Amino acid sequence: MRKCRLFLLWSNLLCAVFPAEAQGTFQNLGFESARIVATGNSLVQFAPAFPGWAGYVGGVQQTTALYNNFFLDTSGISIIDHGWPTSIPFGGVIDGNFTAILQAGIVGSITNPEDTTLSQTALVPPDTESLRFKAQPVFGLPSDSFAVTLGGHALSLAPVEIGANYTLYAADVHSFAGQTAELDFTLFAEQPHISNVYLVLDSIQFSTQAIPEPGALGLSALGALLLGGRVRRRHRRWVRKRG
Repeated sequence: MRKCRLFLLWSNLLCAVFPAEAQGTFQNLGFESARIVATGNSLVQFAPAFPGWAGYVGGVQQTTALYNNFFLDTSGISIIDHGWPTSIPFGGVIDGNFTAILQAGIVGSITNPEDTTLSQTALVPPDTESLRFKAQPVFGLPSDSFAVTLGGHALSLAPVEIGANYTLYAADVHSFAGQTAELDFTLFAEQPHISNVYLVLDSIQFSTQAIPEPGALGLSALGALLLGGRVRRRHRRWVRKRG
């Protein structure tokens, strides 16, 4: 009996000293670990396509994702590679071989818009200063159309760089360093529903760099605004052509 009590005591002490090790660190933040397992009609199994991640539509966990395709009027998540059709006026791989696209529209009927979330829970590296990721403002997507939360707290995002097909965003997350936390990327469906909204997402990283000074951020934000207006006009022309 005494040996059992001693074993339990040591077990509790180890759990207290190393609480986060069992959770592990964040993985597949660039989506490069994707493995495509087809299920038919451009659908693939979600788990091998997004190892480490969970996807939700309206709070319901998804078991499939689209591959090199997108929804016109439905919520869901896609994984794309360099086989993405160049005729589609948005998207395309941002970095590496794979990129994710979050889509928010309706589920079942036009009266039922549903948000889309990509989520992972793990250990934030202990030397982290900021969270950074690349996203494309598809069709002039307003900045309040998506949110990023860490540990249940909404992050204040700042655009720090404009690329050919992405905006690099950064947020101060130093207070979460060394903690296990849930990271969520949520795309909000329009209420009421008018059309689908899209967020092309890639290259997520926990960085040891602090976010830049506000003056530099202001110039980047202006560039993002101009780019968004140009893409929105392009989208309207494309929609009229398809109609």
